[in-house]
Amino acid sequence: MLTVNGKIKIASVLCLAAALALSGCTAKDPSVYATVNGENITRAEYLLYENFLRLSQPGAEFPRSKQVQILQELIDLRVYVAEAEKRGIEPDMEAVAEDFQAFRKQVLATDTIAGSLTIFYARLQELGLSEDWIIQLFKDYQIINAMVEAEEEKVEAPDAEDIEAYYEKEKDTLFSHGELRRVRHILVNEDNFPDSEDEDVSSQVKELADTLYARLQAGEDFAQLAKEYSQDGSASLGGDIGFIEKDSVVKSFGDAAFSAALNEIVPPVESQYGWHIIEVTEIKKAGHYELDEVREQIADTLLRQGKQKLVENLLLGLKDEADIEIYFK
Repeated sequence: MLTVNGKIKIASVLCLAAALALSGCTAKDPSVYATVNGENITRAEYLLYENFLRLSQPGAEFPRSKQVQILQELIDLRVYVAEAEKRGIEPDMEAVAEDFQAFRKQVLATDTIAGSLTIFYARLQELGLSEDWIIQLFKDYQIINAMVEAEEEKVEAPDAEDIEAYYEKEKDTLFSHGELRRVRHILVNEDNFPDSEDEDVSSQVKELADTLYARLQAGEDFAQLAKEYSQDGSASLGGDIGFIEKDSVVKSFGDAAFSAALNEIVPPVESQYGWHIIEVTEIKKAGHYELDEVREQIADTLLRQGKQKLVENLLLGLKDEADIEIYFK
């Protein structure tokens, strides 16, 4: 399913509640693929939705298993829209317009359309689609998303007891760590020589790294040199990147940092990012993160899980209550 800049979340919403299997029944009218609370989903409606997917996914294949999934999405869409309308939710037309424009931009960027509005509109006609039909679909997406977000707002933040219980349960898995080392570094690379006329500045970069290392050995301030020369985002922090585990960084960097003694300045080490001059400023033995170090992370996890569970219960409940007959086979 299509997503546009993270705004259209209906794809994941539909997947949450895909709990019904398509039956092998046969409708009296072969043009009717399913009924939802007495309303038909026709072959023509199904084909429009499939063609919408073809527009956004050029070259995609639709075997029978995929067609079954698409019909299930249409059924879910019909059920959820009905509930959103029952709750009196109106689409935010400004958001709908933004989503449509983002969608059109995405489609125009495909190799099939190649940025041509003429080809875009010809493709719409070929697929039997219209901009009005797509906008209506985005309206449906928008009110379902609004309903889901309203449901998520009902979830309360976890209390201290819940956080502590989760920490104790996952302490030896999620919150254990190997040896940690606090590191600062100076990264130099070709960006240090923006005005160089040489096509290959690698020798200049290495020479600068060696020069900075010598200056540090002579007693110059590491943080000051990092702020002046480092091409890493940590430059403003004097090169400090905090605590790392060996496997959390590129191999050459990790090997150097974890073989160094405390407060040792390591000679320049090369990686794909350039040359690093590394200093280890603190070492922690393998163990567990303290609760206060991960409290906010746990709170976010529990809140997210609570929202997901509430939304799942809503959507699955709506499916259970709906009168659904499926004839497509």
